[in-house]
Amino acid sequence: MQNANLQNAKWVSANKEYCSPLLRKEFELHDIEKATITIAVLGFFEGYINGKSISEDMFLPLYTDFHKRPPIDYCGHMFEEELAYRLYCPVYDITHLLSDGINTIGFILAPGRYERPHDKCGYGYVKMAFCIEALHKDGTKEYIVSDEDMKRREGFVKKCDILNGETIDFTAYDDNWTMAGFDTSKWQPVFVEETPDTRLFVQDCPADRVIRHNKCTLVTEKDGVRIYDVGEIMSGYPIFAVKEGYKGEINIRYCELLNEDGRLNEDNIYLQHTDIMTDGKQRLVHSRFTWMCFRYFEVRGEVEPVDCVVIHSDIAVSSAFSCDDEILNWLYDAYIRTQLANMHCGIPSDCPHIERKGYTGDGQLTCKAAMTLLDAQKFYKKWIYDISDCQDRKTGHVQYTAPFLTAGGGPGGWGGAIVFVPFEYYRQYKDVSILKELYPQMLRYFDFMEAHSENELVTSDIEGCWCLGDWCVPEQLILNEKDGIKIPPAYVNTYFYIKAMQIVLKIEEIIGEQTGYLNERIERKKAALVRNYFDNETGNFCENLQGGNVFAVDLGIGDQRTLSNMVEHYRKIGHYDTGIFGTYIVTHLLFEKGFADVARSLLTSKDVVSFYNQKNTGATTILENWNGVRSQCHPMFGAVSDCLPEYILGIRQQEDTAAYESVIVEPKCMEQIPSAAGYITTVKGEISVKYNEKEIYVSVPDEVKLEVKAGNRCVFLEKRGISK
Repeated sequence: MQNANLQNAKWVSANKEYCSPLLRKEFELHDIEKATITIAVLGFFEGYINGKSISEDMFLPLYTDFHKRPPIDYCGHMFEEELAYRLYCPVYDITHLLSDGINTIGFILAPGRYERPHDKCGYGYVKMAFCIEALHKDGTKEYIVSDEDMKRREGFVKKCDILNGETIDFTAYDDNWTMAGFDTSKWQPVFVEETPDTRLFVQDCPADRVIRHNKCTLVTEKDGVRIYDVGEIMSGYPIFAVKEGYKGEINIRYCELLNEDGRLNEDNIYLQHTDIMTDGKQRLVHSRFTWMCFRYFEVRGEVEPVDCVVIHSDIAVSSAFSCDDEILNWLYDAYIRTQLANMHCGIPSDCPHIERKGYTGDGQLTCKAAMTLLDAQKFYKKWIYDISDCQDRKTGHVQYTAPFLTAGGGPGGWGGAIVFVPFEYYRQYKDVSILKELYPQMLRYFDFMEAHSENELVTSDIEGCWCLGDWCVPEQLILNEKDGIKIPPAYVNTYFYIKAMQIVLKIEEIIGEQTGYLNERIERKKAALVRNYFDNETGNFCENLQGGNVFAVDLGIGDQRTLSNMVEHYRKIGHYDTGIFGTYIVTHLLFEKGFADVARSLLTSKDVVSFYNQKNTGATTILENWNGVRSQCHPMFGAVSDCLPEYILGIRQQEDTAAYESVIVEPKCMEQIPSAAGYITTVKGEISVKYNEKEIYVSVPDEVKLEVKAGNRCVFLEKRGISK
């Protein structure tokens, strides 16, 4: 990871005076061969040189644990954990933007992820530094940096909250402020700040950008209020054209769902809004320093929507899937749309509106699907370091979110991300270095789990905070109602502890390390689960409620009845009764244990608790809760989408291999699903499968070892020498 170089740049700000200040500086350059700029900002920024935007990147810098916060209340006590801190600095080639002579650089700053008044987890007011490195044609270098010569004034964004929205006022705004010779006699000098105590790195993870464009359709118009539909739940915002001469206010609200009367459903707005005061000039207006998550938007004011831009991290879809079952086709499309809508500022969030947090539980659960179906290598490498940074150096505790914010979760399904995500990253890309680097932190995490165990069961987390096991079971009919969860948290958290230790045993073989105590500890924890939760009369764990047997079967504990009871239970009820973790585990177990028909029946169930029900109600993204309460754009239940290439198409890595060096193609549901087609893109290249009732076509790169199991179908194989 490359360190960022700011030379002698000074950190500057407008102090606390404005929500979104404008900062500018004029400088002179001659005979330039090449020039680059390194930008460090605490907050969001837009940058301009001589009136032109420095980049199409948006919502920078990437979200991290920027530096140590002021004291905050955490679960009823002051947060005193020792984290690590970093700030990513984008570097741009600006040669084409510079003039020979006088130049002007300008920045619009905004609170972004840095100031957080809504959750009391903010760091302070926005500030920045920059360094231009100019290479002259004679080979000499010159540096232009931020310093006390810069000037400031209030910008046109008057209020800005990344969760809720913005208030924008153009009435006293001059568009020419980034041009040379602009009159700054009424501008004030900037404040020079202390250099933040953090590590500066050059940004390598994709930034947010405008990815595609949607059209909107007028749904209703009544009493000066118009409601538009963009046809899908998306993250981004609409763009409006203001006519010349119009001076007035524009009010926009954003929503996922409509009521029966055709109005916005108030429960699905989440305070998302943009209020704009126009100045009579013809211009395009839109939200500036936050995205919205919506399908519908409501407009008051004399403006017309001309575009709806979809914005998320610049990550390509590197897969395709289709088959005879429309529910599975919907699941693939909905998951892709949901996951991308939740990839902003370098983190995989839980939702793109209400919280926008990088929950370690949701993130570890969906990381395999995301890395399999999307070109997300650099994105997840960045997030792995966020997980690393948010581990307490004293106790080994891993936060519920990465970067850290106050939130709810548990020590197992959430904290285990310190093991699960790096290992899946290795499986996808064979990066041994990340395993070596994080191995000591994995062992520190195990220290925390031991310290929070009673009678060999993980029974607690941080005092006063949630200690969840699984989450969002169908019985949770009320939002955040934990009473609906019948499966004991200690049972699930101990499962995750054991699972993490089993993975670290594999990691030790890969990196050539050995603790010598993990096997014995695993057996002790397994025995505790059997002792406390196994019923000798029935063969069930936790009465086989909400996936009770699922977690046991995955660990190989219990007896033959445990597996049989699990299979017969799901064969009988025909739908999921599990939370986010149990749903993922049971689906994979059924495929792996030879019960693909039952796994497929759960994925394609037409019961109330089903993806079919989401599809049938018009959803275009995955819902947070099976009953549709609250967020309509949560990827966690969509984690099972990795089963589509892995089991329906049958593209699976051989055990104990990585980066798709050795692959077995064995579709699991060819009798129930007569035809399917698709591909995934690996670091070796594209692997594609297409089959029908008579034939199967498989295409892999030359360097991939391949085995095909396709029953009595005729196999057509293509080997390609093209590597990624």
